[in-house]
Amino acid sequence: MRRLRASLGLVALAVVSACDIPTRAPIYDTEWSVPGKSAQISVNALLPTGVSSMADNSAFRVAVSPSSSAITRQLGQDCSACAAANGFVVPKPSFVGGGATSLTLPTSISSVTLVRDTVTLTISNGYNFDPIRPSATALGYLTIVVTNGSTVVGRDSIDGATSSLAAGATVTRKIPLNGTINAASGLQFATTLSSPLGDPVAIDMSRTVSVSANLSALFVSQAQVSIANQQVSSSSTDLDLTGVSESVTKRASGGSLQLSIDNPFTVSGNLTLEFTGGDGVVTKSVPLAAGSTTPVVSFTKEELNQLLGHEITISYSGSVNGSSVMVRPGQTVTVSSRLQVAINMGGSN
Repeated sequence: MRRLRASLGLVALAVVSACDIPTRAPIYDTEWSVPGKSAQISVNALLPTGVSSMADNSAFRVAVSPSSSAITRQLGQDCSACAAANGFVVPKPSFVGGGATSLTLPTSISSVTLVRDTVTLTISNGYNFDPIRPSATALGYLTIVVTNGSTVVGRDSIDGATSSLAAGATVTRKIPLNGTINAASGLQFATTLSSPLGDPVAIDMSRTVSVSANLSALFVSQAQVSIANQQVSSSSTDLDLTGVSESVTKRASGGSLQLSIDNPFTVSGNLTLEFTGGDGVVTKSVPLAAGSTTPVVSFTKEELNQLLGHEITISYSGSVNGSSVMVRPGQTVTVSSRLQVAINMGGSN
């Protein structure tokens, strides 16, 4: 505002000097500008339901619902040789079995890049024997593979040579997940249980082994989302016009708000600008396009009269659209503004 007052002072001096000349004063036109504070539209305004930013902007959190799914297999499903021995005590037959389950991801995202993700597996052995250590010398294994379509994003195994899965025991395992996944394909969990011939045991084909996968959310470094008529809004920004005198306001012949918009997202739409704090509310609209743009908002003399002499608050809001929009934590649409006003200093002294 020092620049503004200085400029107006020079103009006033020129007008006074002109009055000392015994001829008709010339018409003086000048233009001054006032910078506004930058406004921002956060990436959070573009995130679909089920996706949110971490407080430190280190990642997005993508909710998984339902957050758990289980594979439960009866002995009779996997051990065909057990059928004839059901109810009898016999050397445990060898068998290889397994199952599969899956978790779905929000339909509003198309792909995500995983960071620091872990799925928790709870393995409950309801058999009356250890399937991976059925005798002192017979050793088997249990493997769990996590895939996204045909892509492996995590795996784990329990080897009877180093671990046991005792009758009635519950074991918890954590599997790190990594890579870029196609959200539409979800996550699939497949188990393979290889149990060799073992010591005599009472065969009960109704007993089960279950593997439960628990994953409440994925943490991702970026996500590709689709946006349809998404409502967005910015933080408000101030434009201080309190230093403008009434005499100057009367001589304002027109003006414009020069905008500089930096939009890192491949979304487009229209932004509504609302100017409050003056003698009335002034509303304008500008297009929002991807990349860097410089739209201009024009004001009539009447609209300027409502704004000049006041501290004005500017807010931005609107509706945007975009398909396959890549978003990353901490990104923003930034809007910088500068008000330019044409002042006619001519006329009578």
